[in-house]
Amino acid sequence: APELCRTKGFPCPFFGHRFLCASLSLLNSPLQRKMAPAPDLDEELQSKILMYVTEPRACLSCQSWKVHLYDSLKLEPKIRFMQELQYGPVQYCYNAVRPLGEDFEESVGYSFSFAPDGKYTLMWTRTFDAWSSQCEQHFGRWRIYMDHVLCETLLPEREVSETEVRFAPPGFKFGIVIDDILSAKGGFFQAKDGKAAAPWEMPARTGKQDESQSWWTEGMWQTIDSSTTESQEFRAPANPNARFVEIDGELQEVSNDIVENYPEEQWARLMKCRLRFGING
Repeated sequence: APELCRTKGFPCPFFGHRFLCASLSLLNSPLQRKMAPAPDLDEELQSKILMYVTEPRACLSCQSWKVHLYDSLKLEPKIRFMQELQYGPVQYCYNAVRPLGEDFEESVGYSFSFAPDGKYTLMWTRTFDAWSSQCEQHFGRWRIYMDHVLCETLLPEREVSETEVRFAPPGFKFGIVIDDILSAKGGFFQAKDGKAAAPWEMPARTGKQDESQSWWTEGMWQTIDSSTTESQEFRAPANPNARFVEIDGELQEVSNDIVENYPEEQWARLMKCRLRFGING
């Protein structure tokens, strides 16, 4: 009779599951040398068992298992990333320029630092013209899932000065392909002009997650206490000097740089342009 595989939640053959679990539990056992060799499994049975294996140590079984698991668990990029961490934080700088309209383009820059202790920092800037820009910094934690580095913002662990660039609120989540990080070799990566934005850019700037990204599950970092969630929710301080304009029947707060550099009669036109291209600030 089939039983439930603990690692994946799928039914697998009773014998195969027990054989696999017993084998993995003995990999580091002192009794391993005293035991008789395990029985040979035909290729068909091995292929069925491998479908449910998520334990990297099973690579020690044989060459065919090693090849399969290196591919299915994306071990090679993870190993290379961890090797780079042995020499200190891994740096990744990403820059791109994209046209948004006639004589209107955006320039973005992201500077990551991934520390060996599982924390990361990010400083990003986004400019459009001489008077329009955005910038923000991150403090958070990272972990590896398959061939991605997954990041989540946290509250800073130190006092933040009023003169510093603002920090993103906790809870922004996004993932970056490891190969993209390592290809920069600790320096700058310049995307081709006009290339579409990387999938992680919008979540990193706004916290809005694409529902099609399946690696995020609630509480994957730590157990969430629902009774304290509301009290710990981040709220940006209200701006007592905020100015508003009506655009398409809705009130919109005018960006500070527009208030400071343009006459009031131009505020609605400029804010409408920013909202059209998804520019906030």
